[in-house]
Amino acid sequence: MLALSGTMLVGCTQSEYIGEAPQQNGKIVFSGASGKMTRATSNTGTIAQMLDDQIKFYGVKKTGETYSSVFENYVLWSQTDVTTSNPDANQGDQFAWEYVGPETQEYGSDKNTIGKAQYIKYWDYSASEYNFVAGSPVKAFEYHVNNHQIESATVTGIAGHLNPNNGTAISTDPIYIANPVKVEKANYNNSVTFNFVRQQSFVRVGVFETIPGYRISAINFYKVGTDGKWNASAETDKNIILTSSTNPEYFTGATNATATITYDWTTPSYEFAYEEAGLTTANNWYGGALDSVTSKSYTDATIAELYGKDGDMAVSTGYFTVIPTATATTAAPLLVKCDYTLTALDGAETIKVTGATAAIPAAYAKWAQNTSYTYIFKISDNTNGTTGEVGKDPEGLFPITFDAVVVEEEDGTAQGTVTTVSTPSITTYQVGFADAMKYVTGKAIYVTAQNDETGVLEVLTDKVKVFAFDGAKTEADLILTAPTTGETTFTVGSGETVGAVTYEDGKYGSFTPGAAGYYAIQYEYAAGAYAYKVVCVE
Repeated sequence: MLALSGTMLVGCTQSEYIGEAPQQNGKIVFSGASGKMTRATSNTGTIAQMLDDQIKFYGVKKTGETYSSVFENYVLWSQTDVTTSNPDANQGDQFAWEYVGPETQEYGSDKNTIGKAQYIKYWDYSASEYNFVAGSPVKAFEYHVNNHQIESATVTGIAGHLNPNNGTAISTDPIYIANPVKVEKANYNNSVTFNFVRQQSFVRVGVFETIPGYRISAINFYKVGTDGKWNASAETDKNIILTSSTNPEYFTGATNATATITYDWTTPSYEFAYEEAGLTTANNWYGGALDSVTSKSYTDATIAELYGKDGDMAVSTGYFTVIPTATATTAAPLLVKCDYTLTALDGAETIKVTGATAAIPAAYAKWAQNTSYTYIFKISDNTNGTTGEVGKDPEGLFPITFDAVVVEEEDGTAQGTVTTVSTPSITTYQVGFADAMKYVTGKAIYVTAQNDETGVLEVLTDKVKVFAFDGAKTEADLILTAPTTGETTFTVGSGETVGAVTYEDGKYGSFTPGAAGYYAIQYEYAAGAYAYKVVCVE
């Protein structure tokens, strides 16, 4: 079993709950206020819509030392009409969660039926407590009880994208699990609230280019074999590939996996673990297929132009539903390597660039449950690939740069990184900015430098300077004319966790921009040799 989440999940859940209306007349009530969940899902809109209007739950009560079942595999569905269990919930912008209905009651977008009649329940004050568990969608959950005490649940039909899919999409319905709820007698007058966490992650990978006078007419990505060596992909293979050269089992996929939830009622909390038999592992993960690379900014490109196409991709967002990285897996840099062809806009000239490589640092490469990641690679006018013969001709003959952008959505706050890959690469990170390509004043910008082939972080002591300047400049501009004025204070850090990122002593630093404009981060990776990263601050 691969354990993917710890026992104390309260701190990992979103801040909006299902249930705010008060209980009336002794009835056991489930209700919810309309609003957004705080992390991306395959559904949008109200909480009810994101859960596809369906929850399967189980409830028991404890009298003395004896447990007895109250809600045996009941279904909750949302509706806007007055409900039997909660007639006062439909006021203002609220919707109601109902559980009272005939066996023909429909729920969810697929119009399933309950299959058995469900009846109103009332609080029993002779009981010292009630225990509730819940999950969505209904068809995925089977609860297991022992002497009427809820011990575990089996979750089936879990899928996560791994390999390219040009055929029928795998069924990747989000799996939501609610933290178990223990209600003691003093709280019987309140409605029961469930706090859900999506167990999968969302990932998308995009590419665009900004090279003046050229367009990328063809692009092909490399993959890594189980021996850790690069292999050029076939000319017909256009899928973007993320790779891990250090771990042949880094990525996990599934088409119909099973997992087990184990409940702990002393906390209360739960553990969620996949059964290995239903999982597939690999050191290559495939994004969408690109016929060519658009010459637009990432904000102007369409979903298909930026993220490509694949049967498992959400057409409206470009996201793939994926299995999170197992907690036991050591985080490792994600690498991207490709060949591409430049075609001049004013004629038939073409230039072939071979072996351009980018590394996403390990700090941003371990996929957490209930989190969305975006990686964007910008091909521009600074390079680490060669336009000649690999191993003989110099790199950088024609300037190309890759920018890697990571966006994580954590409790409604966008967290991101922008990595400029040259030799070596520099990664910048600021918590809580909305635009992944820009930063804001008054908040620390964190900096790491890494080997662009491996993603290994470098010690920054006495090697980094930051300069503020007016007007837009590129990394290529700074290589030709290094900044000499407007130096900004840069402090090397001694180890801390910032947002979703944990840094190592001496291998990161930070500066706080006091004014809008452009800032150049200069890293001296060898005596008299510099790499640059330019950031825009608004």
